[in-house]
Amino acid sequence: MYQKQTYWIRHRRGKFCVVKLVEGKQKQIADFPNKTLALEYVDKHKIAHHEGIVVDKEYSFHELFLKFANLKKDGGRNYASVLTKAAGDIYLRHFNLHIQPNFPDVPVHKIGGKLMGEFVDKLLDSGRKPEMYKTAKLVTANMRRFFRWCLQQQYHNNFQSALEYRIPKEYEPADPDLKDTVKATVITPAEASKLLQFVWDHRNDSVYAAYACMIFTINFYFGFRPSEMLGLKKSAVDLEKCYVDVQGMFDFSDQYIFRHTTKNAGSKRKVYFAPNGEAHNKLRWIVNYSWKYNPTNDYLIPATRGKNPLSPFMLRKIVWATYEILGMAKIKWSNDNGSKTFTILEGKFKGCINKTWRHLKAVQLIQSKNILQLSEDHIKRVMGHDDFDTTEKIYGNHDLFNEEEHQGMAAKIEQYRETPIKLLK
Repeated sequence: MYQKQTYWIRHRRGKFCVVKLVEGKQKQIADFPNKTLALEYVDKHKIAHHEGIVVDKEYSFHELFLKFANLKKDGGRNYASVLTKAAGDIYLRHFNLHIQPNFPDVPVHKIGGKLMGEFVDKLLDSGRKPEMYKTAKLVTANMRRFFRWCLQQQYHNNFQSALEYRIPKEYEPADPDLKDTVKATVITPAEASKLLQFVWDHRNDSVYAAYACMIFTINFYFGFRPSEMLGLKKSAVDLEKCYVDVQGMFDFSDQYIFRHTTKNAGSKRKVYFAPNGEAHNKLRWIVNYSWKYNPTNDYLIPATRGKNPLSPFMLRKIVWATYEILGMAKIKWSNDNGSKTFTILEGKFKGCINKTWRHLKAVQLIQSKNILQLSEDHIKRVMGHDDFDTTEKIYGNHDLFNEEEHQGMAAKIEQYRETPIKLLK
């Protein structure tokens, strides 16, 4: 799209016309009363083009961002567009709620740090809306991803000032809850043990109790993403070869369909379990119950009606209800047109009701890496990541030890460090 610029100055009808080669054809772009002004214009135009201020074709920022957002939403690894699937709905939501109302639809080559600053001023109302600070950080981060995509696709060749823009320090809220990213609270092994025993003991009480047993058992043993878990089919569980085969996800966003695309290449994986272990026994019960409850539905956790898996809303309702029974949450329940809805009043796992189990799985793998001689490749494959750095960065900074375990660890360290001192004496 960008190429060496060729200009000519032609004398036509008493004027000096600047002609440029555009897409293989000569095109007049300006005219002047004398040659000196024409030469000055050519020099300025060449400099401007080199700095990315002038382009051969203008592209609408809003149109391109929507194209980018929809590509993200479509998902799957797309080497042609330099995209990977990553919560595409977020980009559309950011565009509709924040970008379109506050950022003018200018040509992309005119976007720089100044326009980014004006956009953030509007979004934060010049600092008077501190509650929007984290949203502004997320939106500007996604805009930077969009600018880099534009560079890759050669829609423009210079977004330096826009990419370097950061929200001014004076806009940072004093309240840490408004400023800092919320970290997922990891369920402790003791809490997990209590909950797992409860759902297993009550698994035959009702279909919803059975759902709870399915959901928490799969969460604990495998740490799958919700879309992966709901996308599991009965055939994905091989009880003879002892693995669960993740080959896609269920997309509830638009068409309610199973997609063979996953969040990244590493998400397609087989996760193994012990032939005679607890996971094997409980998976056998889950598979048998699933066939008995809904034999015409292919999914491992089938909906109460139809051919789809359990819906995300029903999954959240069952998970929160279980947390409430065990004193891990306080919930207000209400009836809305015959449907039971809920409002979370208190809950330590708010925002991470399923992710807390994924964190637990990853942390235990990382902490036992040396003891069990687990390779980094094995850990990242189990978690469905392309590289171990991702696993370690996201999940490696949680502390699962209780006080007694910390004291025992401290005693071992002190004893180890004191040994050479005693030898010296």
